[in-house]
Amino acid sequence: MRRRLKVTRSRVLGTGVAAVLVIGLAAASAIGASGSAKAKTLNVGNITAVTNLGGTFTGFQSGVKAFFSYYNAQGGVAGYHINLTSLDDAGDPGKNASEARQLVEQNKVLAIVGEASIADAGSQKYLQGKGVPVIGGWAASSTWHKPATNMFVSLEGPNTPYCPIWSSDQAKRRGIKSIAFVAQDFPSAIQDAVCRSNAAKFQGVKMAGSIIKASLTAVDYRTVMQAVMATGADAVYFSTGLDGILKGIQAGEQLGFKGTYIATQFGAALFTGLKSAGLDKAVSGRLISAAFSLLPSDPSSYSPELKAAKAGIAKYASSYKDDVTAYSGWAAGKLFADALSAAGPDPKAMMAWISKQKAYTFGGLQGPFDYSTGSKPNQCLTELQWLNGAVTRDVKTATPPQFNCGPLIAYTSNKVLVRAPA
Repeated sequence: MRRRLKVTRSRVLGTGVAAVLVIGLAAASAIGASGSAKAKTLNVGNITAVTNLGGTFTGFQSGVKAFFSYYNAQGGVAGYHINLTSLDDAGDPGKNASEARQLVEQNKVLAIVGEASIADAGSQKYLQGKGVPVIGGWAASSTWHKPATNMFVSLEGPNTPYCPIWSSDQAKRRGIKSIAFVAQDFPSAIQDAVCRSNAAKFQGVKMAGSIIKASLTAVDYRTVMQAVMATGADAVYFSTGLDGILKGIQAGEQLGFKGTYIATQFGAALFTGLKSAGLDKAVSGRLISAAFSLLPSDPSSYSPELKAAKAGIAKYASSYKDDVTAYSGWAAGKLFADALSAAGPDPKAMMAWISKQKAYTFGGLQGPFDYSTGSKPNQCLTELQWLNGAVTRDVKTATPPQFNCGPLIAYTSNKVLVRAPA
């Protein structure tokens, strides 16, 4: 069962840790710190799969960029101006690896902040060997888990061996009895669908038929949706990128599907596409998903960091001011900032500090995360629906600023691997 958990605001250490920062200056000079005492600079990097990914990660990356732009304009992070170099690996493992080497060997980065790529496994061993932390990323592979000790997620979906139950319990509360599962035909998407279908069974929701595969290059999803409708399912879950979700909805509406669409994620590209296709009203109240942060529409009083995120994203990434994934990108920057403030610009000290956090809340932006046992999928989230042209909280969900929290189960059994946060 999922628990509703209220997040306490984590204490953010400010520039009063000057003594700690001084201790780390020697290390910083070798990894990207430069300039005088009045104008210190640190270099950080970001690798995101943008090209060919249909906008899946662009909102998240925009949140990372906006975080540093905003705080640099406010005087810096823990007294440092942060130079962010963002690279696009286009989801190519080889390019991911070469860009990691570029950031470390040429740009002399202190850390990779907010990595978001389906090719993130391409650089893990290299970055671990160089002692470079990957702080606050959108994990696409299980390489972020132990034995890796340098990678700290801010957003992660199903990755072996961990399967979260979210979306299936949300569907159950809506009265959905059966779900068909669609996956784009590549390993991580199919793996996602395997988890989602098992989570549905765990919640007592029927899996309608077998996993329905869609070609990664498919333009028309009518055949896919015909297969969905043949199962008699009440809802369809898409283990696809935003482009696949949009194509599935377009096909479903053309064919007269009356059920609920469950999206892997929401994003600006999806809603722009729905509006362009004239479908935003047709699917109002029938399109659901989940996010890991508070919402752009939430009162700023919920969290001081939410107030800053609203202002920063509106100014520096205005196209994504209503995109919930941008707020998780901002949370990635917040994790870096808190580690830098607490431990100074020393990679080992920063990793040690993060590894001790047992209920870290990204300044109150997201549900509590236990890094003491390593990275794993998020257990706490905000349940969403698309309603009357806007993203709102779904029915029967936790009262904000609470989050819905649940256990992590095994991929193919009912075994609970990690209990829901107390």
